[in-house]
Amino acid sequence: MRKGAILMSIPGLIFAAFLIYLLALNVYFSLLNWSLFNLRPTFAGLSTYQTLFSEYFFNLAVTHTIVYTIAAVAIGNILGILGAGILYFIKSNTRRAIYLSVFLYPLAVPSSTYAITWQWLFNPQTGINLILRVFHFPNIIWLTTQPTIYAGMIIIETWAYTGLAVLFFLASFMSVDKSIIEAAKIDGANNFYLLFRIILPNSMNGFIVSTALLFLFSFRIFTVPFTIGGPTNPNMMSLVEYIYILFSTEYFSLSSALSSLVALIAAIVIIPYAILGLKKWVFRR
Repeated sequence: MRKGAILMSIPGLIFAAFLIYLLALNVYFSLLNWSLFNLRPTFAGLSTYQTLFSEYFFNLAVTHTIVYTIAAVAIGNILGILGAGILYFIKSNTRRAIYLSVFLYPLAVPSSTYAITWQWLFNPQTGINLILRVFHFPNIIWLTTQPTIYAGMIIIETWAYTGLAVLFFLASFMSVDKSIIEAAKIDGANNFYLLFRIILPNSMNGFIVSTALLFLFSFRIFTVPFTIGGPTNPNMMSLVEYIYILFSTEYFSLSSALSSLVALIAAIVIIPYAILGLKKWVFRR
């Protein structure tokens, strides 16, 4: 058993070693002054990071990414709990599977495809505004001011990623001990009470996985703002998109510095979740 576990871990260890090597190489490049204007880079130390932090577009991208991430995690978890709760109380497994597939459908669509679709829906003359005009609501000029850009991006993220939260919350709900639920039903508990007082408190593993994945998907968002806004529109630029812009304009050290920071932040958030998950589900502590 122990030998089998060691053999099974070898591919993961090889991949981890390769990943660590690439991260270390990236950190090394970030300590140079390598760019289009300096093709023979020398050691610059932390001055690359000082230059990056002073960049206007870096601070803009940080603000956008924080808004996108907080909104995706908060709204995604709330809707995930509600959606999973509705699916949980459906008696028919077939109907539950069909409705779940509706939530998961956006995950099967390429992000560039639905970015273009949402861009059409946000067109002031078509899409969402057609429905608003039917009900005599004023037109909204989407994706032109910062509030409408945030609103549009949050709507797209919610549509795209909520299915993840629904899936993992539902899986967690289904693993709750049925005897506890039956005992509560005998005592007269309704579905609302069952969901928020019994099922949800016993489903923190779903919250952990959902939060981690929503954070990763939203924090590294690139395709949607890049497809809709393009590289010349900084008003919806994310951190990962800014990495691409720095690299494509041949500011290699700045690009490496920012990608190192993104990797570090992702690790700081995800590693504690991974350790907690291992202790809870693998080692049963």
